[in-house]
Amino acid sequence: MARASREPITDDAGEDANLRLGRPNRFEIDLDAIAHNAATVRRLVGATPRIFAALKGNAYGYGVLEVARAVLAAGVDAISLVSVADAVKLRRHGVSAPVLLYAGVPLDANVAAAVVDYELMPTILDLEAATLLSSRCGREQRVFVKVDLGLERLGVGPEDVVGFVTSLAAFPRLRVHGIYAHMHVPDRGGVTPYMRWQFDRFAGALERLRHAGIEIPIAMTASTSVLNASATAMNLNAIDPGLVFFGLDQQGSGLREAGLRPAFRALTSRLVQVKMLTRTEFLDLAPFPITGSMRVGIIPIGRCDGMDRVCCGQVLVRGVRVNVLGGPTTEHTRIDLTHVSEARAGDEVVIIGRQGREEISPDTVAESHRLWSGGMVALDVRDSVPRVYVRGTGGAAE
Repeated sequence: MARASREPITDDAGEDANLRLGRPNRFEIDLDAIAHNAATVRRLVGATPRIFAALKGNAYGYGVLEVARAVLAAGVDAISLVSVADAVKLRRHGVSAPVLLYAGVPLDANVAAAVVDYELMPTILDLEAATLLSSRCGREQRVFVKVDLGLERLGVGPEDVVGFVTSLAAFPRLRVHGIYAHMHVPDRGGVTPYMRWQFDRFAGALERLRHAGIEIPIAMTASTSVLNASATAMNLNAIDPGLVFFGLDQQGSGLREAGLRPAFRALTSRLVQVKMLTRTEFLDLAPFPITGSMRVGIIPIGRCDGMDRVCCGQVLVRGVRVNVLGGPTTEHTRIDLTHVSEARAGDEVVIIGRQGREEISPDTVAESHRLWSGGMVALDVRDSVPRVYVRGTGGAAE
């Protein structure tokens, strides 16, 4: 098995400086796994549907720039996200692929300027936004329309699609290039009829558009949840999955045999102090239960880094599982080293990942916090923890 490169793949000297001079916390991300998963999605859905990689929330916490580059190189056609700042970042770093802006940011003068200057494709929710954008365009501007099918969130109702798209088409220079919906897929069995009801409502809206003589080039409803239920049954000529690129632990019939790989390789810190604790007074007010003579270690990662959300209550030190003592404080966490007598300041502490024969997986953490998938754990790793991108893992931890 190829040995992983341990050097950070970055293009920003500030990021390297943060690794050298900052607190010794690292979030290791397997770019090969992300590329593999993107290529797997392409193989499953075939060559025809356009794939919009939904990289919401800074690519679910994995880092939008490096993830975008990886999935585009692996066969994805376009990027979709909510953050205008993330979209601008991609453009400034040379990403030229189409970028869809999901609904979620009010389209004011600044956003309209960014849309035009960086050639982005925004989602339009109302005619006021259309009026503003049309007034700022000097050339044809592609826009998308979102349909609300069951999430009861952002979007136009299926019954209102024809009227709304007709109104948009009347604006100079605006062209409705795509229409999409994010279906509601509850995390339980027996929801296929509910999904079909939503899909049929969307298909009905598309049919009414055709009868009105309106052709829209792109139509999509297939998110990761939809692909997980059925990899091809509800695909149109485009799909916009997101979480699938980072691996799924709970795979439905659509992805069960796909061979996805986890992109979350490791979250680590280092011991900054190890000390003996022999406190005998005010034990009832201690920050954690003290039982006899204890050996306590301190790691410099805390709530400000998301430690309260990314830890299952145990960590690994010298290949041994040890308990977290009390809750994380702002920038530190205490761990019980009573039974790891050889542990010393400077030792690596694995919060998520493998050390020796022991492993704490993202799936374990997800289960402890009732998250749908281990891939979502990265959303809770704060930006204060440097992302370090590694290659050559073949999908397995070192």
